[in-house]
Amino acid sequence: MRQAISREPELELLAGRALAKMSPSRTHGVIQLAVGTLLLARSRGRGCVATEWRFALNADDDPRTSLIPDVAFVSNERLALLDAEAREEPPFAPDIAVEVRSPGDRIADVEWKMRAYLAFGGLLALDIVPNERIVRAYSHAALAVFARGERFACAEVPWFTFDVAEVFANL
Repeated sequence: MRQAISREPELELLAGRALAKMSPSRTHGVIQLAVGTLLLARSRGRGCVATEWRFALNADDDPRTSLIPDVAFVSNERLALLDAEAREEPPFAPDIAVEVRSPGDRIADVEWKMRAYLAFGGLLALDIVPNERIVRAYSHAALAVFARGERFACAEVPWFTFDVAEVFANL
């Protein structure tokens, strides 16, 4: 007997507003895997790298915010502060959050997420734009845009560097 496949999207909450995660595509998956692989290789045991990991970003005076970055990195030091249950949905933003832009994403929502990741303890938030082949890097210092042919680097996370072309190489 065949079982129905659920097509219900996972929901994120942006200051209490529900937002469906975009449907997966080959392009999205290829880029997600490439960035995850780069992050895993560069982090060298500094922490945990995972895809589709939920983070509960809550402030006392704000409605609930719950985000699921496409790829996330959290340092061992920050994870050590949490018990096993809290590690499954940390109460802070990842050190590095990566969002791969989908065609249906609203730019305002993507930018809101980038700011939220930084406001809730993140060091770096990457907005990867496949159709433009660019990486938009948000940090506490500034917004920087990197294109193919350039090398990504960020002072807040000096160990995470890569050639931007590596992100898009398998497309």
